[in-house]
Amino acid sequence: MNHGEAIVMTSPKGRNHYDLHQRMERLRATLREPGRWISPWFGAYALLGAISSGILPILLPLMIVGLTQHLSWVAYVMGGYNLGLLSSPLWGSLADGRHAHRALFFGGFLVLMGALLAMPFLPEILPWTALSFLAGAGTAAVATVATLFVVEFHPQNEWEPRIGWLQTFNGGGQVAGLLLAGIFVSNFRLGLYCSAAALLPALWLGARGLPVAAQRHASVAEIGTRIRHDLDWRFLAAFGRTELQGGGLLRFSHHLSLGGLRHLGNVLHTRFGRFLFSWFALSFGVAAFFAYFPVALQKAYSVAPALTSLTYAIAAALALVLYTVGGQLSGRYGAGRVYRWALLLRLFGFAMLFVVFFLPISKTLAGLAGFVCIIMAWPLLSIAGTDLTAHLTPVSQGAGMGLFNAAAAVATVIGTFLGGPLVQFLGYPALSGLALLGIGLAWISARGLDTPRATPVPSGPPPAEGQGLP
Repeated sequence: MNHGEAIVMTSPKGRNHYDLHQRMERLRATLREPGRWISPWFGAYALLGAISSGILPILLPLMIVGLTQHLSWVAYVMGGYNLGLLSSPLWGSLADGRHAHRALFFGGFLVLMGALLAMPFLPEILPWTALSFLAGAGTAAVATVATLFVVEFHPQNEWEPRIGWLQTFNGGGQVAGLLLAGIFVSNFRLGLYCSAAALLPALWLGARGLPVAAQRHASVAEIGTRIRHDLDWRFLAAFGRTELQGGGLLRFSHHLSLGGLRHLGNVLHTRFGRFLFSWFALSFGVAAFFAYFPVALQKAYSVAPALTSLTYAIAAALALVLYTVGGQLSGRYGAGRVYRWALLLRLFGFAMLFVVFFLPISKTLAGLAGFVCIIMAWPLLSIAGTDLTAHLTPVSQGAGMGLFNAAAAVATVIGTFLGGPLVQFLGYPALSGLALLGIGLAWISARGLDTPRATPVPSGPPPAEGQGLP
């Protein structure tokens, strides 16, 4: 390295540019060698993405309204699903304590299959909510141990490429599931039965390729410490992840969830605390819309459900490109600025959905255009949010990611349940109105976050020498 390069490397801007260049080079190398990082059981996780993040978010709301005409039930049933997703720490603790990784993986799929098969026979609010909760818990069990199968059964220098590809499989499954959902919008029962049948190959793929307990290479405490301290979160953010229920592999890591919550009181008064409030407000504001969107677009904007699923699939597929672009923009202009830009894009999308109730414009065109803007903003929000967590957290990056994920999960559950009475009493404008309120608060709270990064304070003992990434 010559003297000029050394000067650039010692400045914060130079280091950030160098870090971005290194991550992009590593990303290209990982994408060029898929066979090195992909295992056969990744296909099972793709099938989970197709069902839990593709078909269910479309079919369940349409089925509830179509069979019962009770609009508020959508919020309670989908809220039950989101509540089930919060069971991830329980499954992680069981997997580690009882070495039940494979049992939880297969059991999660079986519970999800059973819930799907039972739903058409029990068209009542309490059974549906309970079954939806079980479906969410089953999804969380599979996603949790999927993370553990990577971090507990492979060397540390393989974690990021394998998790990145696993997350990509899940995102690709979502796109396929959204496309298939359009086929079943006129026959909910058939769609649920086919969804359950589609999970059978996942069991076969899991039986064929999952690691066995004898391959474990480190203690649980050591694994948790290394996840919190050494995993390259910003590199992983370049791989696409879904925004709908069941998306985002690392949100199901109990090593992050439990480790992060211990530090909540230490960060509330910091700039990172302000960012967490912004992320909470964003997730809370949009939660009700994402529970209702296929019904709302059909009833309020005259968009056929099949067109909704097709539009979502195309937008989600195109948005995968923005993950790489978002990383480059974040490195060039700053994560805080890109985050606010993405908030404005999403704000514009929801504004289009809101104003059609008061202005004489085409609801269908405005609804579709606004919906596409909402979806396309997600990769930029995800990338910038991860970067801001890495830059601003006053605790370890792993603990910060735990708080980041927890803020979104809790806000989503609260916002989804609140959507029921709001839609019941105020109608569909309440969905976009609540989203505008949440995004507005998020944007105000995000002002001034482009400041020098905090110095991380370890959340536990540092990893032993030689255990970090090379």
